[in-house]
Amino acid sequence: MFKLIYRQLIYEPFRTLLTCGAIASALAVILLLEGFQSGLLIQLKKVALNRGADLIVAQTGVTNFIASRSLLPQLSRQRIEAIEGVVEAHPITMVPVIYEQAGYRKSPIFFIVYDTGGGPSMIKAGRAAENPREIVIDKSLAVLYDLKVGDSFIVADFEFRISGIAEQASALFTAFSFINYDDMIDFFFDSDLVGDISNLPLLSYLLVELKPGVDRNAIAAAIEVVEPDGDAFTPEQLSRHDVALGRTLFGPVMGVLIGAGYVIALLVVGMIMFASVHARLRNFGVMKALGFTNRALVGEVVLESLVMVLLAFPVALLLAQLGSWVIETRVPLYLVPIMEATSLVRTFIAALLLSVLGAYLPYRFIARLDPAIVFRG
Repeated sequence: MFKLIYRQLIYEPFRTLLTCGAIASALAVILLLEGFQSGLLIQLKKVALNRGADLIVAQTGVTNFIASRSLLPQLSRQRIEAIEGVVEAHPITMVPVIYEQAGYRKSPIFFIVYDTGGGPSMIKAGRAAENPREIVIDKSLAVLYDLKVGDSFIVADFEFRISGIAEQASALFTAFSFINYDDMIDFFFDSDLVGDISNLPLLSYLLVELKPGVDRNAIAAAIEVVEPDGDAFTPEQLSRHDVALGRTLFGPVMGVLIGAGYVIALLVVGMIMFASVHARLRNFGVMKALGFTNRALVGEVVLESLVMVLLAFPVALLLAQLGSWVIETRVPLYLVPIMEATSLVRTFIAALLLSVLGAYLPYRFIARLDPAIVFRG
């Protein structure tokens, strides 16, 4: 049977290449959608982890680091730093703003305001903000607006100077920018964006740095005793909550898109195998006349379909990697990891199942085939 399939594939090499290309294209779309979903969750996971804290204190009842409003009392830092085993509690504030350039293009961004910890984890160019009115922006903003280190960055008529460009500093389709607390206060008072400063958060979270060897759980319990308005989490806990939020917000939409991709791939495989069977009616008629059963003929079609998918999958990986590179190069706001193990294995297994299901679509056609077709003109 394998020899027959091999001869069939090399007999018409152009048809084989065209078939592999069609299947690979359908699978590449699925891989890109799976990668887009994985990238979204990876970005959400890293927001809390990249802050470099041993514990993170949020307002009581707030269980997320991203897409949540947290407001801590100003004396929280002093009370927490008085706990034995705590080295320092680094303040951090999240402020959503809109950046606009040339009066026509707008982008939502998050100001991550920090003092001594929690700043950008990966700086691609330049350095962290050290002087007044300096800012570190995400690479996606630099690409979208053609910005570089040293350029002006104006938000609500308040001018910053770009000191650095960070990588992997975005989540929920929103880029992050990093400023210090002095500039945040100046921004609140001098920009035309802010109204009543009393409604703005001055302390969203505290990033707690612990002494080596101390028990994180014990310190977390002590923090919640001395600061009843705050809850202490490990960065891993907050990252899991953020990932769960992402699944809740985007899981249904991405599930529909990925499901549609699988349906399209199934139809592509089914149409290809149906056309292949129809083009070889006389061959199948000869095989039936020689005593091959319908089950054996369908098995040959299934095997051929599996071989085609196995040949197409590496091509699909290359196409998806190319698509991922184009997306991440032109729009760095999005992360599209194609080689993420779980998604890759899931897509590969699903592709094999699709090949089997698609091969069964022309079963009725084969079952009703009359061997006498061989003798017709």
